[in-house]
Amino acid sequence: MTANNRPGSHPSLGLKDTFSLDQLPLHSTDLITLLDSRGRILYESPAIERLYGYEQDELVGEQVAEYFHPEDRERVVEAFAAMVSEKAHHVEAVEYRHLQADGSYKWIESVGSSNPTPDGNYVINSRDISERKQRERELQQTREQVQSERDGKEAIRQLLLQTSTNREIAASVCHLLVNDYGYESAWVVRKQGPGGGDQHPVVIADHGSDRGFRHPGEGSAIDAATRRTLATDDPVTVTTDMDGENDIVAQLERCGLFSVRSVPLVHEGLSYGALTVVRTDTGSDVAGQLVDEVAAALAFKQQVHRQQEALAGETVTELSLRYTGDHVLTALSRTLAVEDGDEEDDEFPELVVEELHGEGGPGSTYLVKTADVDAETVRATAAELPSVTAATVVTETETTAIVSIRAEKGSIRGVLGGYGEILRSITVCDGRLNLTVEFPRRTDLSAIVDAVQDHWPEVTMYACTERPVDDDHPSAFSGLTKKQEGALRAASLSGFFERPQQASAEDVAETLDSSASTFLHHLRNAERTVFEDAFSHDLRLD
Repeated sequence: MTANNRPGSHPSLGLKDTFSLDQLPLHSTDLITLLDSRGRILYESPAIERLYGYEQDELVGEQVAEYFHPEDRERVVEAFAAMVSEKAHHVEAVEYRHLQADGSYKWIESVGSSNPTPDGNYVINSRDISERKQRERELQQTREQVQSERDGKEAIRQLLLQTSTNREIAASVCHLLVNDYGYESAWVVRKQGPGGGDQHPVVIADHGSDRGFRHPGEGSAIDAATRRTLATDDPVTVTTDMDGENDIVAQLERCGLFSVRSVPLVHEGLSYGALTVVRTDTGSDVAGQLVDEVAAALAFKQQVHRQQEALAGETVTELSLRYTGDHVLTALSRTLAVEDGDEEDDEFPELVVEELHGEGGPGSTYLVKTADVDAETVRATAAELPSVTAATVVTETETTAIVSIRAEKGSIRGVLGGYGEILRSITVCDGRLNLTVEFPRRTDLSAIVDAVQDHWPEVTMYACTERPVDDDHPSAFSGLTKKQEGALRAASLSGFFERPQQASAEDVAETLDSSASTFLHHLRNAERTVFEDAFSHDLRLD
């Protein structure tokens, strides 16, 4: 900064000749400043050029307070006044921002003593603390981020504990994101209405002002970002500085918004809808992560509610489906049959299957049990199928072979799609996939069949029956979590409970994509829940 664009402008007054400099450390890395009792600069040491960018005599005669940041000025002036007025020995240290020659500000720490020079002036030592202040800011930001993450996770926990309906938790999530994390608006869209009867997406909760973003044109019910997420089950993020998203970017700009993010509500392969948020700024990483976390919590709650409805109803509908099209399990059955002899006289092996709730990311894991083919043949045949990423022999006895197969796609639970179903059995006979599924009585089965046929055109419904729920003897799995149920089913099918044991904890854990300790933890909890439930019923009967 030149002399004519800084606060005040005075030529050097030559005042440094009126006092002795013999005792001042002129070559110190700190800046030495001599002030009179009114705060006028009498002398600056050569370090001023390095520290502030001014020439050594450039500020002499100026009022030092004119160079303090406006937000710090009053506080620093008060500290100097307190030092000057103090009769006893007193030291003042103050941190503030000082104007640089280039017009920027730098954080400085200045220390002065109430003991004046013989001429009644005051020596001030100043040093650059910008790096320390930056570290303090970064540390504070880290602390705030950690605290914000803790607050967000605690908020999610409370939502899961305290809300009783899907609409309540969706509304609470929208309020949390808008009121506490800076989003302009948030809304939750469900893929279907209750019971599957409404085939159009429905907004079940919203909060804040989307500034018209959700209604870009007449007749539009849901914005383009949410529609894309509902169609693909992939997250969508668009900001106004992105290319290739012309329609959404234009809508953001028209509404004075910076970004939109839509996240699918997916839990264990089942999709329930989408959570969408908009904001006017970039936002923090924590706020962005929280959107994904609350979306996962919403999907989890949706699945729990639908399963509870299925288990709590007085009557359930049992639906039997048969699929003859392309699937990793039907392909395995047909390939095994072809290998066994003449195609016209194929004897298809019978496969009993469990789809497991693994922890290894996307894809599907199947535990396949058969008495018709040896385990190594099943493993080698499965490993050659295009969609199979891993095939492992779990156990084999004289009568039974059990193989774990992991496929990139083809989740049966995912195709059935979160209608409150309980998947009772999966078998493959004569190259056909047979499924037995239970639904709450009020479920619209035609909607389910239509939805499944969208994925599997060759699927047919060959049996549909209703049966009452036995309230006195409920399902042994009714009190289990999905992972507990998966651990129990995998252990049972693998021969973990047989004596001699056919599969170890490590063998079963590998099929679940988890550690042996995690598998045993879920298994013990499942056993305890089932046993306590069974014994409590016996006690009531007595």
